[in-house]
Amino acid sequence: MPSLSAAQSGDKVTLLHGAGAPLLGWAPSFIAEALGYYKEEGLTVERIINGSGPAGLTALVSGAGQGLITGPGELLIAAARGQKLKVLFAESNYQAAHLVISKAFAAQHGITSEMSYDQKLAAAKSFKNFRCGISTPGSLTDLTARTVFKNVGLVPGSDVQIVPLGSVPNAMAALSSGNVDGFAGASPAPEQAEEQLGGVVLFSVGKDEIPGLRPMAGPVLEARASDVEENPDLYAALVRADTRALRTIIEDPKQAGDTFHKHSFTKLEKSFWDVVWQRNSSLFTSPYVTKESLEAWVTMGMVPGVTDPKSIDIDAVVEMKFVDQALQKLGWKVPA
Repeated sequence: MPSLSAAQSGDKVTLLHGAGAPLLGWAPSFIAEALGYYKEEGLTVERIINGSGPAGLTALVSGAGQGLITGPGELLIAAARGQKLKVLFAESNYQAAHLVISKAFAAQHGITSEMSYDQKLAAAKSFKNFRCGISTPGSLTDLTARTVFKNVGLVPGSDVQIVPLGSVPNAMAALSSGNVDGFAGASPAPEQAEEQLGGVVLFSVGKDEIPGLRPMAGPVLEARASDVEENPDLYAALVRADTRALRTIIEDPKQAGDTFHKHSFTKLEKSFWDVVWQRNSSLFTSPYVTKESLEAWVTMGMVPGVTDPKSIDIDAVVEMKFVDQALQKLGWKVPA
């Protein structure tokens, strides 16, 4: 396909990432790079892994990059405080979060992956003294764990212990050593724990088994409003490349999955990766970020100090004109 670029040839774009390692939900951006879509748009991409959402947003606001790929929680906090930021593209449409328990803990409570949701829910009510790893307090992993425990009537701090471990890879190590009984994390780490350590993925956002989390927006592309205003052609090209990658994911999932594996997940066995990729295919349905999906972050308590979504001018945050332009130029209609 010929280049549709309106950016300057050779423009360098620094993309920041609010996590400690590549996540499944970042697929369009990484596939766009691997398939040469950025290059065809005249863009050279540099990536900086910031370790967490707060660190990523701090770097973005300080001018360390042109875009940040992460969940929108920290952006909404900043927007509530008057920061001018934009959400430009949905890398995926919900958070691929799960709660996984160790092989030993599952055996102790008679839990298997084949059990029904109701059976797992009933078993989880007996998780007294459960030690659950998360990345950091206030993070999505923290929310995932707390929502699960609330759903089964357990109180963190008295009934169960939430253990901050800094990152999902650290949680994997803690599960392996027996220092935690389970952890909350984003794909593919929970599936890795299942495959490599015999763990059991107990509840998943993708299956709508963790109340309130499925409507929340997944990882998004964020930028400073001033940058978008000053260089709209660059962001149009960036979003166009990501939209092309999303189209590839939807129309040719095998090629997209193979490409993402070779680019970012070669340490995972290909047969295992194929299962993970197929299991999470519903992550990728639309390039649009909706107002409602951002409001859900407020409703779920992920924007400290803000309880009413209307107190944030979310209409000023959501900027979908580049997605509209990309779809028009590509001649692509997103499947219903």
